[in-house]
Amino acid sequence: MQRKQHQQRQWSQIILWTVLIVAFIAGSIGIIFHEALRPAKTAAGQTVSIARQKGISNTGDFLTYNRQHTYYSVSGRNAKNQAVYVVVAKQNGQTKILKQSNGTSKTAILRQVWQKSNPKKVLNIGLGIRKSEPVWEVTYLNQKGNLCYDLIRFKDGTMVQSIQNL
Repeated sequence: MQRKQHQQRQWSQIILWTVLIVAFIAGSIGIIFHEALRPAKTAAGQTVSIARQKGISNTGDFLTYNRQHTYYSVSGRNAKNQAVYVVVAKQNGQTKILKQSNGTSKTAILRQVWQKSNPKKVLNIGLGIRKSEPVWEVTYLNQKGNLCYDLIRFKDGTMVQSIQNL
């Protein structure tokens, strides 16, 4: 009888320690994940704040562009209720406001990439400035799983540069 109680106590302790270790690991992963996302959340908050200072309301999509320089952008509406993108340079905070009607939409760009390249997965789409010209950057995995980049003009949706199979 004592032996059976001793075995039950051992199993209880094993289960308790297992639960504690799993909880510790899960908590650690949660903290690491939260800390990893903090820069993106901070950048999004700052970009929305800059957009609001420029009179933009109803901010929506937050996009990141990473080429030679990093740009953050948000969609929103100006005082005339026109749909716009606010593009902010990470390095110096310079801001450019683009009317969505003056260019190719995010949806149209994604549709174009899907039709042309049929990617396995789109990883990112961002709006930035290249040589003083607004461009869309689409990062995706092709059907072979290789990394690809398409750089597309905001103004007319034409391809500026395509890098395949990295």
